[in-house]
Amino acid sequence: MTNVRVGYSIVIPVYRSAAMLEELCSRIVTVMEKHGGVFEIILVDDCSPDQSWQKILEMSARDDRISGIQLMRNCGQGGATLCGLSAARGTLLVTIDDDLQNPPEEIPKLIMALEANPDWDVVMGVPQNSYRQPLWRRLGSHALNRINSLIFAKDHALRLTSFRIMRRNVADQLLASKTPFPAPGPMLCAITPRIRNVGVDHHQRAAGSSGYTVFKLLTLTLSRVLSFSSLPLRLLAILGTVGIVVSVILAAYYLVRYLLLGSTVPGFTTLALMLTAVSGFTFFAFGIIGEYLLRILQSVEGAPSYIVRQRIGRGHVDDHGAG
Repeated sequence: MTNVRVGYSIVIPVYRSAAMLEELCSRIVTVMEKHGGVFEIILVDDCSPDQSWQKILEMSARDDRISGIQLMRNCGQGGATLCGLSAARGTLLVTIDDDLQNPPEEIPKLIMALEANPDWDVVMGVPQNSYRQPLWRRLGSHALNRINSLIFAKDHALRLTSFRIMRRNVADQLLASKTPFPAPGPMLCAITPRIRNVGVDHHQRAAGSSGYTVFKLLTLTLSRVLSFSSLPLRLLAILGTVGIVVSVILAAYYLVRYLLLGSTVPGFTTLALMLTAVSGFTFFAFGIIGEYLLRILQSVEGAPSYIVRQRIGRGHVDDHGAG
């Protein structure tokens, strides 16, 4: 298969999904064989604590169209996705989660949409029945979409999902964007505006529970904002300007009061509240700026977004190492 031109690469970040991988890959193989064309499946084990890597080894030994990459440490879905894309050889590249919430049977829908529209660069599958997700997940996704729209000036109607297909040249540009905190969806918006949505079916998670807790989603949102936007710094500047205006108004008020009434003891409560607010704002500002400085330092030092521990499968013809 090494010398055969690959038409489709299906990249799957893997984390705590040992119980689902067999069914996932079996259904992908069935779907892609029916669709036609040469394909490969690349499973990226994001340092999963269960038996996911062992399952990948077993499937790769049975089918040379299935390859596996084991990462040295957990780097998150974004890093694992980029790692898989760096090893992919297909003309069209599909990314899909490992939890079977996006049925593999919907992959041809993405392929046909992209192949039928040469002016499109990326197609993302949007759940037509997102009611299956908890309310807090839907609200969080909506908020994140609004943030992405604000940062990247994208159409509010466009939704970013991890179930997507892209052309080879787009994936190459995505891999050329070196960042220690990769977020493929927003990065794609920065590369091309030719991104479209296609409605797809959406199922319940086949087994286990999602690793995305409320705290993790909030952390992901903050990381995305800090990595791709100067919005927090602008907000700090606005708050600082408002603080200066309020300080001038209060200074004028107390000066007039002093001239009219003389020195008075009242005002201690106001002063204490102001000091508390200013102190809290200062520490918050230092935290935001410190986070930016840390990310700049890591980017300058070339901190990799992922580190490969080992690879398995005849589909891999070279070793890219760290990304």
